[in-house]
Amino acid sequence: MSATLSSWLHHDHRRYEGMLEECDLRAGVEDWKAVKRLFGELKSDLETHIRAENEVLFPAYEDLPGAPVAPTDALRAEHAEIGRLLRDVERLLAAQDSDLFTDALRHLDAAMTRHHEHEERIFLPMAGQALLASRDELLRRLEAYDRRRNPGA
Repeated sequence: MSATLSSWLHHDHRRYEGMLEECDLRAGVEDWKAVKRLFGELKSDLETHIRAENEVLFPAYEDLPGAPVAPTDALRAEHAEIGRLLRDVERLLAAQDSDLFTDALRHLDAAMTRHHEHEERIFLPMAGQALLASRDELLRRLEAYDRRRNPGA
């Protein structure tokens, strides 16, 4: 289970990091049409990913007997921070000021990188083995969120 959860999280995390990098590159050459498209896709996909974690993955872990909630509470707080930063970046995108926009992207990137490290290095090793018994059901539910994000997939 932990390898499968790891694959799901790592794939999404790397993809989001790459999308942020591409937004930064496009903003640097003031290709605002591409930035708007890329950032819109990133924001939509990332919000879906966060909902999947908050509504499927974290509750599955918290429902385990004796599971501490402090780790998932911290991860949810990081999700809220990422949400605020997404809205900040979206607001600055409308201004089409590459300096302000890329500065806001860097703050978002830093928050996402910290969060990804917490999930991948702390939560997954702790939760992966414990969630092994519910692997198939969890994966089915997580994949349902992915299908909402990419209906043709």
